[in-house]
Amino acid sequence: MMQVLTSLAFAHLATAWPGLMNRQAVPPVVPFPDQPGLPTHAVFDDFDPVAQLVSVHGDHEYQDPGPNDIRGPCPGLNAAANHNYLPRNGIATYETINSGLWEAFGLDQTATQVLHQTTTFFDGDPLSQKWSIGYASHDVDALGPLGEALLGMPTGICAYGHLKSEGDASITRGDFLAPDMNSNCASYPVFYNELLELSNKRANGLITASVLAEHQHNRKEYSIANNPNYFSPAFAGVAFTPAAHTFVWALMANHSADNPRGFLEHSVLDDFFSYKVQPDGSRKYAYGKERIPENWYRRSHKDPWGLADVLLAVASQCLAFPSTCKVGGNTGTVNSFEGVDLGDISGGLVHAVEDLQDPARLGCFISQNIQAEAPSSLEKIFHGALLKEALGLVDKKLVPALAGLGSCPNMPPGKGVNQYAAKFPGARARSGSRGETAKDSKGYPGDAPK
Repeated sequence: MMQVLTSLAFAHLATAWPGLMNRQAVPPVVPFPDQPGLPTHAVFDDFDPVAQLVSVHGDHEYQDPGPNDIRGPCPGLNAAANHNYLPRNGIATYETINSGLWEAFGLDQTATQVLHQTTTFFDGDPLSQKWSIGYASHDVDALGPLGEALLGMPTGICAYGHLKSEGDASITRGDFLAPDMNSNCASYPVFYNELLELSNKRANGLITASVLAEHQHNRKEYSIANNPNYFSPAFAGVAFTPAAHTFVWALMANHSADNPRGFLEHSVLDDFFSYKVQPDGSRKYAYGKERIPENWYRRSHKDPWGLADVLLAVASQCLAFPSTCKVGGNTGTVNSFEGVDLGDISGGLVHAVEDLQDPARLGCFISQNIQAEAPSSLEKIFHGALLKEALGLVDKKLVPALAGLGSCPNMPPGKGVNQYAAKFPGARARSGSRGETAKDSKGYPGDAPK
């Protein structure tokens, strides 16, 4: 009976969104690795049931977010906040990101430092070193109500924080400027179900790294075919979105003595992505109620996921599905994708997608782009003495965090989105002053809960 209901559900999806369910599968150029990242992960065979069991009781008991608690597009951050591994109010700090994501998921500081600093400079407040995991919040601002009155609130990673630390063609979220299904903070069951169905076809119901890599390819193909405003910038599109897909497998997989390298079942992903199976076999999504499952064992601290793994995994995505690593977007109609000359925006650092298949060159390209974006992002937030202070923090805070992306001697300055994306309507998601962001943060295009 369940199989019949599932088949009916997917038949409905094919009718409602034919471009989603009826695409012809495109095989990878080379297989995406079962164990991406450093080669040591493929041979790791240690399991400690005491050390790896993640507590979901006591201080880490699950709690629904309160009326003033913020949740956003990242299920891992939401789950960590709902279990008090991050502050329950959804305001991230340097200390809580580094300690909370390590304790809950085994994500090490080489990765969390880049995550924290880039998000702080793009979507938060580098003066306070705080950022919101969801919508804009005055609790981020170093100047408190005075700063809000003068400048507006930092954006957070929902709504107008789009295309910086979060981008189009995400795992289950919508494209911010798509005609429909356009909340970049709410999860859409149609995309979630597509991932589950792909895992059934490819891996007997397990959500593997290669399944997620193919899902990333499919999501970008869907966006190109359905969103006239689809846009993929250098950082959010090439680096962050593929990395987020791999994070699902690397950080949400369960572990056991029989599977010390991890295995990810639908039931575990349901908890992490806030879905519940209904009596008719469908799945229902609840905004902001992501949770860490009972009896869930994280990856070992002896086998952490770090920045080197992120680079290797993204490079593998560029090798397996090169089209997913193109910078560019649609030009106002569907299927009008135009790429951007990588040599032009990188000052000759890289010339083609094939260059991004090299983790070392990829790391330098990401570092270059983050540094190119930071000043223009800050100029939309601060003015006068505050702008000077914030720009001074680029070298003090941001650049040191990027050191793990590689040594890049004589790296040219590169170009930011505002220098190369004028022809792409999807880049409009970056427009608006900080004050406008504060006013409009709950009135964005889309249908997530307001």
